[in-house]
Amino acid sequence: MYLKNDRIVATIKDITFRSFKMGTEGQFVLDPTALTGWDDGTNVRRDATVRPVSSGDYTEPYTFSARLIAFSGTAIAPDRKGLQVLRDKLAGVLTQNEYAELKVETSASTRYATVGLEGKVEWVQQLDNVASFRVEFYAPDPHLYGSEKRHQVGRYLVSGGLRYRLSYPLNYFPSEEAITRTTTNNGNAIAYPVFVAIGDFYSGFSIMTGFGGKKVTYTGIATKQSPVYIDMARGTATQGGVDKTALVTSREWFGIPPNTTMTPVFAPLSGNDEAGAGWCDIIYRDTWI
Repeated sequence: MYLKNDRIVATIKDITFRSFKMGTEGQFVLDPTALTGWDDGTNVRRDATVRPVSSGDYTEPYTFSARLIAFSGTAIAPDRKGLQVLRDKLAGVLTQNEYAELKVETSASTRYATVGLEGKVEWVQQLDNVASFRVEFYAPDPHLYGSEKRHQVGRYLVSGGLRYRLSYPLNYFPSEEAITRTTTNNGNAIAYPVFVAIGDFYSGFSIMTGFGGKKVTYTGIATKQSPVYIDMARGTATQGGVDKTALVTSREWFGIPPNTTMTPVFAPLSGNDEAGAGWCDIIYRDTWI
């Protein structure tokens, strides 16, 4: 729950809700105390199985339900015509059976969710240029996400010449070099990254949480022109939009636990030859529930 003086800016498509008034133009002024479904959690779902001869239920796995988000506030315009423009804009948001990214900025953080329209848009005119409103959004994924992070790991191999960007003193014959990057999930829920193998890996590659940790091994061919995407959330491998999951032999899919730093390891299977030249990008977001 937010307080009256909390500064909040929420954006979806071409509509911006603010918890403060700006100038005299038409605007949606959000009531911070009426914002629901964003910072509060979601419901838990489980199939409860009663213990027939003892107290309580059997322990069952559970999942989280979808997230419902509601904005309420006041629409203010210079005149009656301007108010009608605001009404039409709000009533027309996400009317094409579509989903869009909702961005909410507060003094603490900026987070995102993918939402669709839920229920009807409520609009009650108070004055010629003032109306109260309420709009609800449905987020099928209950998680909230931070901005996208992209790091590079792996190795590259150079047979001679200068490597750009230049650094001094110049080294004309650099050797094979490993690239390691830590990945930190600052959220309170596990974050599942996407790994993009970009390089000439003709025998495939492995991705590990660390040496001796969980491992995902891809045995197909990856090239710079046709990278391979390993999606840890979906448990899939794709190349050029084609499903190549059948070429994944070791399937220990993994994510980055909450409030945890991990140093993934990317290892080509081709050994120390030119076929192992390239790198791997890690794409992920801080994740909250």
